[in-house]
Amino acid sequence: MRLADAYAEIARGRARPAAQAWLDDALAGLDAGFDGPRFAIVFAAAGRRLGAEPVTLDATEAERFRAAALPAPDGWGLDEVGRTALLRAALVHLPEAAHRGFVDELFRRGDNRERQAVLRALALLPGPERFAPIAVEACRSNVRPVFEAIACHNPYAVRHFTDHHFAHLVLKALFTGVPLATVEGLETRRTPDLVRMVGDYARERRAAGRPVPPDCALVLGKDQMP
Repeated sequence: MRLADAYAEIARGRARPAAQAWLDDALAGLDAGFDGPRFAIVFAAAGRRLGAEPVTLDATEAERFRAAALPAPDGWGLDEVGRTALLRAALVHLPEAAHRGFVDELFRRGDNRERQAVLRALALLPGPERFAPIAVEACRSNVRPVFEAIACHNPYAVRHFTDHHFAHLVLKALFTGVPLATVEGLETRRTPDLVRMVGDYARERRAAGRPVPPDCALVLGKDQMP
C-alpha cells in the first residue's frame, strides 16, 4: 500500500459516496498524468468536496498508524486527511528537485485550511527536512489553527526543528495558551536554553502580577516554578 493510500482509506471510509468518488477520481487523475495547475484546483476543492468534519479513529485504525510509525489523523478534518493523501501522491509524479517549490507554493497560495493540511503532511513527505522553512514560518502565524497544525500532535518539529526554533515554538504555545502536552517530543528537547527561556518568561509574568501558565512546569519542573 502506498503511503498516500493509508490516508485516502480513512477519508473514503467517512466521506459520502459522491465525495468518495471524487477523491478516487482525483487520485486516479494523478496516476494518469500530473498537471500542476489542475492539481492546485483539485487541492483547493477538497474542502468543498469532503468537508471539514473532524475524524475520530477507532482502536484498530489508530493501532495501524502507530505500527506503521505514521502520524495518526485523529482529530484532523476530513479535508485535511484527503489533502494529505493528494499531496503525498502528487510528489511521486514530480522530480525531487521540484518538491520544495511545489509544496511552498501550495502553502503560500492556500487558504488557512489548505495551509493546515500542508503542515500536517510535512512529516510524511520525502526528504521532510527540506520543508523546515515552511514549518518555521507557520509558527509565526497569528491564526491559531494554523499554528496548532504544526505545533500539536505533529512529529515534524521534534524531528526537524533546530533547538532554537523548537524553543520558540514552545514559547509561542505558552503565549497563546496551546497546551504543551500536545507538543510532541517536548521531553526530548528540554535543553538548558529552553529551560532558561521559559524560566525568564515565567518570572516576567510573576513580576508583572500576571498568572504563570501551569504548563511552564512541563519544562521547568514543579520545583522550579517561580
